[in-house]
Amino acid sequence: MSALAKRIELPVEEAPVQKVDDVLIHVRFSPSAEVLTIDRLPESVAPKAWFDRLFLGATPYYRTLSNGRGFFRIPAEVFAAI
Repeated sequence: MSALAKRIELPVEEAPVQKVDDVLIHVRFSPSAEVLTIDRLPESVAPKAWFDRLFLGATPYYRTLSNGRGFFRIPAEVFAAI
């Protein structure tokens, strides 16, 4: 009975917290690799041109996802420079 009363404390890992000052930009591609949608698209800029500009300025912050998707997680100061 004393074995049941004793609790084993395990270390708790906290989930990584996203920085508030990161800018997330999601991209969706067609099967022909054309940019269908991209977040934070400035007015009068084509989606492909915006993707190219982001990719050239923030390549280390881009991640490819499945099903023709990808995203940028860019620090705010890097995004402001782009």
